[in-house]
Amino acid sequence: MGGSEPPDNAPEVSVRTTSTLLLYFERTYGVERLKALWARHDVPLSLEYLRTHANYISLRFLERLATLLMEASGDARFMRNAGLFLATPEAMGFAYYLLRAFGSPRMCYLKTIELAPSYNRVGNFHVEQLEQKRLVLTYSSKIPETGRDICELRMGQFASIPTIWGLPPAEVRESECQVLGASVCRYHLTWTDPLTQWGHHLGLFLGTVGGLVAGSLGLAHPIFGAVSLAMAGFAVGGWWDGRRELRGKDEALRSQNQAVMGSLMELQQRYDEIFRANVALEDRVAERTQALKESNSKLEESLARQQELDRLKSEFFDNVSHELRTPLTLILLTLESLERRGAEDSSPEVVLQHVATMERSAQRLLRLINNLLDLAQMESGKARLRYAPLELFGFLSTVLPPFLTMAERQGVSLRLEGAAVATVEVDHERMDIVFQNLLSNALKFTQTGGVTVRVSETEHEVLVDVEDTGQGISAQDTKVIFDRFAQADNSGTRRFGGTGIGLALVKETLELHEGGISVTSELGKGSTFHVRLPKGRAHIREELRERRRAEMPVRRERRGSGSFPTVDSGGAESGRPSVSTVARDHAGPGPESPRILVVEDDPEIRGYIAGLLKQHFRVLEAVNGDEGRHRALAERPDLIVSDVMMPVMSGLQMLAALRESPQTVDIPVILLTARQEVSAKVDALGTGANDYLGKPFSPRELLARIETQLRLRDAAVRSAENERLAAIGLLTSGFAHEVRNPLNGLMNALTPLKEVMRDNSPDADLSRAMLEVMEECGQRIRHLAESLLSFTRTSDTPVLLSLDTLLDSTLGVLTWRVPSGVTVERSYECTVPVHGDPGSLNQVWLNLLDNALRAVGEHGRVQVATHRDGEDAVVTISDNGVGIRQEDMERLFQPFFSTRAAGEGTGLGLALSRRIVVRHGGRIQVRSTPGKGTQVEVRLPLRPPGRSSSGGGLDGQGEARVGRLG
Repeated sequence: MGGSEPPDNAPEVSVRTTSTLLLYFERTYGVERLKALWARHDVPLSLEYLRTHANYISLRFLERLATLLMEASGDARFMRNAGLFLATPEAMGFAYYLLRAFGSPRMCYLKTIELAPSYNRVGNFHVEQLEQKRLVLTYSSKIPETGRDICELRMGQFASIPTIWGLPPAEVRESECQVLGASVCRYHLTWTDPLTQWGHHLGLFLGTVGGLVAGSLGLAHPIFGAVSLAMAGFAVGGWWDGRRELRGKDEALRSQNQAVMGSLMELQQRYDEIFRANVALEDRVAERTQALKESNSKLEESLARQQELDRLKSEFFDNVSHELRTPLTLILLTLESLERRGAEDSSPEVVLQHVATMERSAQRLLRLINNLLDLAQMESGKARLRYAPLELFGFLSTVLPPFLTMAERQGVSLRLEGAAVATVEVDHERMDIVFQNLLSNALKFTQTGGVTVRVSETEHEVLVDVEDTGQGISAQDTKVIFDRFAQADNSGTRRFGGTGIGLALVKETLELHEGGISVTSELGKGSTFHVRLPKGRAHIREELRERRRAEMPVRRERRGSGSFPTVDSGGAESGRPSVSTVARDHAGPGPESPRILVVEDDPEIRGYIAGLLKQHFRVLEAVNGDEGRHRALAERPDLIVSDVMMPVMSGLQMLAALRESPQTVDIPVILLTARQEVSAKVDALGTGANDYLGKPFSPRELLARIETQLRLRDAAVRSAENERLAAIGLLTSGFAHEVRNPLNGLMNALTPLKEVMRDNSPDADLSRAMLEVMEECGQRIRHLAESLLSFTRTSDTPVLLSLDTLLDSTLGVLTWRVPSGVTVERSYECTVPVHGDPGSLNQVWLNLLDNALRAVGEHGRVQVATHRDGEDAVVTISDNGVGIRQEDMERLFQPFFSTRAAGEGTGLGLALSRRIVVRHGGRIQVRSTPGKGTQVEVRLPLRPPGRSSSGGGLDGQGEARVGRLG
């Protein structure tokens, strides 16, 4: 409704409607609380106004009042209970007793509905159905109610009416409600009528009549007899009414008793069910408890076995590490001796380089073994410490110099800050391992900026912070980086190698000294490792003190963590060959040698492979998969040798990218990896690798596999050339067949022309006719020659080509192959040119059309169609020939596979066609149904990469042309 809201005292609803609300609140919560509520909320209409029955209020005020009283009471059923309070003497006054004496619920309901317009001027009641104990009525309000509070009050008032006669409240059900979207509120009422008190009245009437009869007969005084007998009859009638009422109550009690007994029986059944369920549950609990006991027993046994296995494993690592360290030490001593004597004897550089590589690899292996031995000792509880005082600032001053060279090579800074601090009781050699791990780690992950080592102390501890400006560590990785064998990056593109034991060894070593380590890091900004070591001697554990004599000292660079790069101390100053970490190319034996791209992140392995291959090939180098992909696209090497796990881009990712590029799709790739599982080989070969070689590998085997792949590539190139020559031979045969007729016509025209020229008086008309025949024959020969040249024309760079022209050229040179019973239909709907090599694409159309003509035989239909699909031009060549068997479909594009009889084909046509289409950035697909025909679909990109698809003035649509080729 429009307009402003009516005032609170608008004549819409009588205050008699609100009287039950106020009376119920006063009776339940007290009049003082009602007054306080009125004062607190500053209700605009006073209590006196609302108690004057002649006054009216608005519907909105009634709704606000109902909400206020219900919130103050805290009772969700306040409105329903307040409505039930209507049928009380306090609310109805003298009318209550009149209705109780002379009324009935049915009459009361009807009067209430009849008088409704006098106290409710916004709504109307309508009786739909009225029975003795049942009523259905509707209520519609002209002003929509905003909530169901008034509905609840109305239903409570209807339910209260039977209580005037001491009966239970009526059952009120609302089937529809205006507030919920219905057109009216529909109420269904059922109640119990009070017992009729007719005995009193009948006794009074019969007594009065009897008294009057006795008086008329002279048996008694008329007045006395009438009064006496009337009182006696009234008393007897009352006794009879009371007896009937008692019988009714007895019947009701009997019914209630039966209902209670039924409920008791049902409860007993429920109890029995619950008891049985409880017994079953106890049985299941007992079974589960027994099963848990057995499981716990098995788990305890498994735990004991696992602990025993861990102990045996630790002992095994301990024993194996000891056994491996002895021969490795001898190998290192021998290599050092060879290196020293080689420098003195001026041995060849290649020998010195191999010796240096062997020594560095042996040192890395020794460091890894030492770390495994330390972990095994810690896990088995055999680790022992040689406590000695150590001043950390001076100690770190001697640790840093070898790392300065590494920092300078990487172009980053390395600083030590602080001053001399109090000494700590630690194992010097183990502290050497701890800080070499941390420094190697920091330099490994720092590409710009620098590494800062800060030494400080507190009252009870000495603190060392190793801060770097590297790539940082994610929050989830900081929780596990100190766990054994855990690494922040386990993918195939890990930028840095490692075994995952370095930081675990650092943490457990510091904990043996009652110290600790923690890390704070932010991605993209760097990390800081905080080392804490206790002062004094209270942390010394005598059970961990090493009491044996010290072992033979091992050089510091050999005790570094195998998880991190070796600190290369080689160079010109030391006289040892150094390994270049930067990729470089090698000229090889000559400019005609095949070019091999070596992609390997480990500089020593890359250098070794390059040194091996440069004796036979020209060698290119790349340090990761991404650089290898770019070099392959730019250089187009003859073969690629690549590692699998590399930073930035893995070998498999690089391989997948190369196979998707038309320029590198056919470059042979040999993968090298330390993973020897069958699944790894399947993944590599499935991605498109030509060969797979596991590490360690034999140099001769690598060379043999490279030679094999190069020979296979040469064979494929020769086969492709043979297929092209076969296609040209087919064209030459067709050209010879087609040129024969015009040549015969030319020769036939020359003979009459010679005779005419010999005559003294030549016939001009005949001469002119012969010349026209010769000219026509010459034009036909020239047209055939131009078609052949157009078909075989090649281009080093892609040029704009019309598919219509290419297809018509191919169909033209194949005209002589089309039997008279075969119809070739053309439908060209794509006129947008494509970019490509005309000679290569013509070879594709020749192969596909030749296959279609062979499939249909002497009678059939071949359809050649083009259309545009988005950014692709689609060429479809269909036939209704014999079709292809389902088992042959998967092998169609395999080299040397053919569905023709032996000797009728090389089996390279479709394989070469697919390679040509892929090189043009397209794709080819074959669909076939045996006995019904075959459809080959070729998709070529309309624009080269980086070219917009808009412009050009061509919409790609043309008029379809259908006809028979003749």
